[in-house]
Amino acid sequence: MNHDTRTSATNGRIESLDQLRGYTIFGMILVNFLGNFRSMPELFRHHRESYSYADTIAPLFLFIVGMGFRLSFQRRVAKEGITAARWASAKRYSILILIGVVVYNPFEWRDWWDALVDIGFSGLLALPFIDKSARVRLAAAWGYLLLYQALFTWSPYGANQMTGNGFIDGGPLGPLSWVFNLLLGTLAYDWIESGMGAALLKRALAWGLALSLLGVAFHLEWPGIKSAWPFSQRYMTMPYTLLSTGLAFFAFASFHWLCDIKRGRLPHLTVLGMNPLVIYIFHMLLMGAQRDWIERGAPAWKALGLFACFYLICYAVAWRLHKDKAIIKI
Repeated sequence: MNHDTRTSATNGRIESLDQLRGYTIFGMILVNFLGNFRSMPELFRHHRESYSYADTIAPLFLFIVGMGFRLSFQRRVAKEGITAARWASAKRYSILILIGVVVYNPFEWRDWWDALVDIGFSGLLALPFIDKSARVRLAAAWGYLLLYQALFTWSPYGANQMTGNGFIDGGPLGPLSWVFNLLLGTLAYDWIESGMGAALLKRALAWGLALSLLGVAFHLEWPGIKSAWPFSQRYMTMPYTLLSTGLAFFAFASFHWLCDIKRGRLPHLTVLGMNPLVIYIFHMLLMGAQRDWIERGAPAWKALGLFACFYLICYAVAWRLHKDKAIIKI
């Protein structure tokens, strides 16, 4: 059976994309809050050299950004032309960088290299290729990733990253690795736009498996060729980026199956996914306001209770915007 996965019949939006984005926002709130409590499992925390559930969230969001970027760019080209579309995208991602600098700490540049700034620079890196063929976009993604790994391995940058003075999320060069997630997301949107239907599920699963296995392969030591490279969101080395992109394809396949094939959905995820920038900034500010009284040694029951309150506040903001049909974009 051929399923049209392109848009919702009622509002022109892609239901599976909204649902996947909402899941990512929920996961972000979950790990960013519960990761503060020592009573919570380690899978809710980032680690210098390992892989946990917390490490799946940011790459998945970059993957979704890539899907949305391809969609919005094509629509703008159809309305305004290629030059206007490029300028609008450059402006959007530049503004996102500035917002990130303000949110993270405008007075300390070492704090800038987090999600919003990474998305902004990744978008700018992807911009020259966003309208090109799938092969060109894939080649650009690999080119950026290999360049980052080469700089990490054969320049002082990598050695500095692996010290206590290193940046988070790959630091200033990190977007060279993050853009891989973004550009691979544009391929997933191509499949939706083409109306592939059930064949899309098989393709997404195949790409997920292939990239995950590649990530594991580059993680291992190759005797006489290379040492083991760590899974690390802090370092953004190839094993982490490849595995996380593979898992992003699995997540994409899951929501395609739920929303586009089975015609199901989880309504509260759609609400969360409508205004990701607002909810991200709001939850960051709310966490900052609570940081002084968060009891890191609190027992699990108390941590979960506080999370429930925190999440309901974030969801209330998302629900209000959804009810008012307010979609805030840059």
